[in-house]
Parts: sequence; C-alpha cells; structure tokens
Amino acid sequence: MTAPKQTNLLTRIFLLTWLWSIFAGFYLVAYAFWVPALFSSVAVTLPVTAVTLVLGFALLYDGFGAALSLGGGSPQRALPGRRFWRIAGGLILLAYVSVYLPASGRVVAHWPLDLAITVVAGVVMVAYAIADT
Repeated sequence: MTAPKQTNLLTRIFLLTWLWSIFAGFYLVAYAFWVPALFSSVAVTLPVTAVTLVLGFALLYDGFGAALSLGGGSPQRALPGRRFWRIAGGLILLAYVSVYLPASGRVVAHWPLDLAITVVAGVVMVAYAIADT
C-alpha cells in the first residue's frame, strides 16, 4: 500500500519543472568554471564557456521565475524559446558527464551525487523540451 504513495511522490518530484530548471541551470553555470581545465585552446574555451553560461543563466531564469510566481509573486516573463533552451541545456549538461568519466583524469573526482544530478537533470530537461508543445 505504500508503493503507490512513493510512486506518486517520485512523479510529483519529476514534474516540478521549476526545480529541474534550477538544478540544470546551476550545474551548467558551475561547469563553466571547469571548461579551462577541459580544453587547452582559448579559441575553444571561450565559446564553450559562453554557451554554457548563457544556457545556465537562461534555465536559472526559467526555474526561479516559475518558483517565485508559485509563491504568489508576479508572474514571470516567459523565457522566449523555452523548448530550445531546455533541449540545448539538457544536451550540453549530458555532454558534461564526460567530466566524470573515466576515473583517471577526472576534473572532479568526488561526489557521485553530482554525476547523478547531471544525468537526471539533463534527461529531464530533454524530456521537458520534447513534451513541451
């Protein structure tokens, strides 16, 4: 009898779009600081950092705006092209999984939770973008 309640709770957690947008945005902004350790070329580092930051801040805006409007605040201005931001952010987030693999040469050798949140938030963002009609 407790299984349906647990399933219901998990479903509700995954349907909190604002929460997953905040997770995805936060991790993208954080990963931008690791880009110089991933690439040795400034010609690659600067555009990858810029794209990562823009996507991260767009998702943070989307997530925090939605969360604030839930609390009775004024409604947020909709993020133009939200579907694009979510799919691009999710795919870039999934690309950063390579930071954790292989174990030798990791930029970050700790926190399996970061890896899990990166994968789940990336998949959830892509799923939201596909489901967003």
